[in-house]
Amino acid sequence: MEREDLYSRIPTIPEGLRDILPAEAKVRRETEGRLRRAFEARGFGEVICPTFEFYDLLSVEAGSAIKRDMVRFMGSDGRLLALRPEMTTTIARVAAQRLDPAAGPHSLYYIANVFREDFSKQGRTREFWQAGVEVIGGAGGADEDIGIVSLFIEALAGAGLTDFQVGLGQTAFLDGAFKALSVSEADRVQLRSALAERSLVDYKSAVGGLELDDKTAAKLLAAPGLRGGAKVLEAAKELAIGDEALSALARLENIYAGLKSGGLVERAVIDLGLWRSFDYYTGLIFEAYAPGLGVPVGGGGRYDKLLSEFGRPAPAAGFAVGLERLQLALTHPKTTRGAGL
Repeated sequence: MEREDLYSRIPTIPEGLRDILPAEAKVRRETEGRLRRAFEARGFGEVICPTFEFYDLLSVEAGSAIKRDMVRFMGSDGRLLALRPEMTTTIARVAAQRLDPAAGPHSLYYIANVFREDFSKQGRTREFWQAGVEVIGGAGGADEDIGIVSLFIEALAGAGLTDFQVGLGQTAFLDGAFKALSVSEADRVQLRSALAERSLVDYKSAVGGLELDDKTAAKLLAAPGLRGGAKVLEAAKELAIGDEALSALARLENIYAGLKSGGLVERAVIDLGLWRSFDYYTGLIFEAYAPGLGVPVGGGGRYDKLLSEFGRPAPAAGFAVGLERLQLALTHPKTTRGAGL
């Protein structure tokens, strides 16, 4: 009787968490298996990491939104800890502490649960699962970027997703322009945040506060709207501000050409307004979108400066697929095939 009374008075689990029952769990494991096989076929090895670490470490280059949503608690020794909100920073720490980045490339993959307080988005709970890869200490060139995006596309297709598109962006295109214009760090944070939230209203407001001449402001306002095929890159050259922005376009052009050579370009679209919530990205960024899902299925990019935070600078790139979001996409009639999903 006491137990029945307890269950009637309080929820059995906290809000934003869920149980996965056998039928769904079986489908989840099948999907994980397909992703695992795709990663291992490319020579990636699995790593398993702690569920929580020191907050100071996990918050490195995380971005204000991720820091806000981290689940924090105090350890018995008085140090602030946090449940991992994503895996890239953790893998970077592993590579810096346990591997020699200079002896890379280290091709690593994971299938892990992560935690964030913001569970208002589609396919998101406080605890959710990601499957992803990281290449640490590689060549860091366009060929490596092409390989990462190619694996991303192949892994999603191998998991059963047939109708999806991958947006390709370059952080250095707009960030390079901000640097060339000597935009303050505080203003750059505002601009990046607006781009990450896809809020053109906030972005326009932030650009308006920079006190730029009309021509320069017009270039910054037009750039995020550039989306499409190879012709977009030609239009972008007219809007580029500074050498770093031009170099970013040249690299993106090489990646797009590489996907075309590999027969994958029909999945790709150039999106120069694309920005991700994490501050550690330094170049290529990408996200996958499926019909019927208002949020990305997964995404990633290049983060060549993150390892420097751990005293072991090295090129790095990777991606993560949200398993709950992938499962939602797979159950949408337009995105599935006869794969028992």
